[in-house]
Amino acid sequence: MATSDDGGVKEARGAGLPVGAPVDGVWPSIGVASPPPDAPRRADAERLAAVAVCARDLDAALDETRDERELASRALRGALVALRADGGSLWLGDEGPLTCVAAEGREAEALVDVELPAADAVATADEIGATALAVPLADRDGARGTAHGVLRVAREGDAALPFDATDRALLEAVAASASLALGAASRLRATDRGDDLALLAEMSREIASTLDLDRVLRTAVNLAARAIAFDRGALALYEDGACDIRAVAGADAVDAKAEAMQDLAVRGAWAAGAGEPFYLSDRTAPASDAERIFLQIFSDDLAAAGVGSGLYLPLKDEEGVVGILLFEAERADFADERQRELASILASQATVAIRNAQLYKQVPLADALGAFNVRRKALLGMPRRRRALLAGVGVVAIAALTLVRWPLRVVAAHPVFRPAGGGADARALVDGVIERMLVGEGAAVVRGAPVAQLRDAAERADRDAALAAADADEREATLAASRGDAAQERMLRLRAETWRREASLADEQLRLTMVRAPVSGLVLTPHLEERIGARVAAGDPVLAVGGMDTLELEFGVEQRDVARVRVGDEVRLRVDALPQRTFAGHVVALGSLPSDTADGDVTFPVRAAVPNPDRLLRPGMVAQARVLTAPASVAGRLLRGPARTLRLLLWRMWS
Repeated sequence: MATSDDGGVKEARGAGLPVGAPVDGVWPSIGVASPPPDAPRRADAERLAAVAVCARDLDAALDETRDERELASRALRGALVALRADGGSLWLGDEGPLTCVAAEGREAEALVDVELPAADAVATADEIGATALAVPLADRDGARGTAHGVLRVAREGDAALPFDATDRALLEAVAASASLALGAASRLRATDRGDDLALLAEMSREIASTLDLDRVLRTAVNLAARAIAFDRGALALYEDGACDIRAVAGADAVDAKAEAMQDLAVRGAWAAGAGEPFYLSDRTAPASDAERIFLQIFSDDLAAAGVGSGLYLPLKDEEGVVGILLFEAERADFADERQRELASILASQATVAIRNAQLYKQVPLADALGAFNVRRKALLGMPRRRRALLAGVGVVAIAALTLVRWPLRVVAAHPVFRPAGGGADARALVDGVIERMLVGEGAAVVRGAPVAQLRDAAERADRDAALAAADADEREATLAASRGDAAQERMLRLRAETWRREASLADEQLRLTMVRAPVSGLVLTPHLEERIGARVAAGDPVLAVGGMDTLELEFGVEQRDVARVRVGDEVRLRVDALPQRTFAGHVVALGSLPSDTADGDVTFPVRAAVPNPDRLLRPGMVAQARVLTAPASVAGRLLRGPARTLRLLLWRMWS
């Protein structure tokens, strides 16, 4: 809300906003209506007790929450009780604008999260029917010289009593308690963050301590119990289009064929196919479209398993989806934002560890190579023949790292399906008004089939009139012939022929009022019934027809990877509607100019043709796609990023 907006200031004042400026770094406490000097009031025992209760409540709240808004709300409620006020607000801001974090009373909902510049934070003096009082909040360490907020209360109505010096002292006591509580909460949050970092460091060490894949999986899912409280946790690997549960928290072995594990794997496959972290906060009250879609598919399974909420974290990197780390609990909203953040970081660490373990498992004689590095001195004392044998083993391992190659996947940015060739428009051949639509959206049509009819009443009337005139002239010509009047007969027959030519022209106009499909395919235009009655000119499109057997996938490729993409490269993709199925296509065109992106990344447009024989894919669908580019070895993949960084660094240093 800008203070320069007269309407905004008026609304802020009516809601109890503080307006004004600090003097020498200290916020003034101003009561709007000063009581008569001969009418002082004494603070009674109940109000003093309310101030003490508020201080104790704020101190006890630190054991339950670190949330700044919750503490501010409690402080404001205590101030309203102690000063017997009708409403108020609490504003915070370390440097710069103040933000309303808690409000009670009139227009409280509209006041929360409103910002005002610090220079306008003092009580108003022109409220009608209300008496207001504002005091500053000292900084978070309780210092008096500076302020980081304002606590304001107001009494409303014609009979409202003005605040006095005792009221100000009570409000300042509440403000002091609020400042100390908010400062303690800030320090506790910093302590919690330090504990989180220590926990993450410990998790990272434990996950990276082994290259055995099964042990990595068990370690990752069991470590999660230190960061988040759940009833069931599992980790599934996503390989060859299948999602298999490989580790369960607290269990040494997993029966993947058990019905509960299969149901869990299906839920994990859905989340892995989505490719983004997904949190089901409450099975009985979905809060987002993603949660509603998830519940439409798995509501019965979740109810049977007694799941109230769940957290599903895909394990993915630039190579694609590795697996899914998932947690479920019987209670609703089992993980707060901090716990979800820790779980997400653990998922990232687990992804790296799983990739390393998988690569290690794929490398021939990796154990022998590791033993050679660890026991180098012992190997030097071995017989020459044995050293030669081990040297041969090392050569084979290095060859595997450098010679074994498979396609490198390049991520497709913002892929969207479009009709192949862009479709074709069925256009009106003459001016007119659309009278009927002869097809519906999604209907299959062949080339030349009628799809719409323009209004043709006038053309039909002209044709019928011309034919009637021709018949009349023919009858007159016959009578003239019977009378022997040859000249009259010829004239009438010539005029009848002229009328027939006009009728033929009217028939041609009638044929042009029929709009026909320009190509064979499906009708792509939605809501065709809304087009009825619309006026079109000759050449205007009436509806679009496009083929669906093959679709075009448009996406972007980052500039660092665009040189690897070639026309003809295979593209593999999945869509949210069918996460269990992988579709394939091939690149047909590469753009030479970069696309405009909102995030500032430079991407180049690429088009791929994707066969769609079953017509399961639809234009407009969003996909997750990867381009399989030229093969690269393990060593090439590992050194690709560092080598690029090193080249750029050297170029900057020596250019």
